[in-house]
Amino acid sequence: MNNSYILLRHAHSRFSSDDFNRTLSEKGFASLKQLEFLNSFNIDYYFSSPYKRAFETVNSSPVQFDKIVLDDSLRERKLSSRFIEDSEFEETIQYLWQNPDKSLIGGESNQEALMRILDLLQDLEERYSGKTILLSSHGNLLGILINHFDSSFDYQKWEQMTFPDCFLIDKDESVKKIMKVTSG
Repeated sequence: MNNSYILLRHAHSRFSSDDFNRTLSEKGFASLKQLEFLNSFNIDYYFSSPYKRAFETVNSSPVQFDKIVLDDSLRERKLSSRFIEDSEFEETIQYLWQNPDKSLIGGESNQEALMRILDLLQDLEERYSGKTILLSSHGNLLGILINHFDSSFDYQKWEQMTFPDCFLIDKDESVKKIMKVTSG
């Protein structure tokens, strides 16, 4: 790869049936100070899902940036056209991780979501070289991408992701968690 990518999972958000406009919760806003360490990475470009919680995670954080480009390729992965109850959520995600080419009615399979974000990475690879690029998005999509580069990142590791969380995909395509563990 020509570039390094910092994958940023959004901070904790309030529940709302309006998935696009869900905002960060008080807990989410309070956790953003943990992201100050990202300033040491000399990030060149910032891209975010257009979903409010992903944008707010970067925009309201202590990370210093010039501008954030909203990119629909980083949007939340659509599980289904029907509402998934909380009681069904874990089983649904587990099924989709075990069957990456399957999707629910009106939803996006893991494979389709992966192709969407890989298309973005290919575009960024063609446009930039030797850059560090931050991608602010959602745990499901980022987990699928991490799994592409590191097959040991499975459903159980996805479940352990925090709000927020950060991973680095380096030029050698290695993946490492870079989120600092803090108490409180």
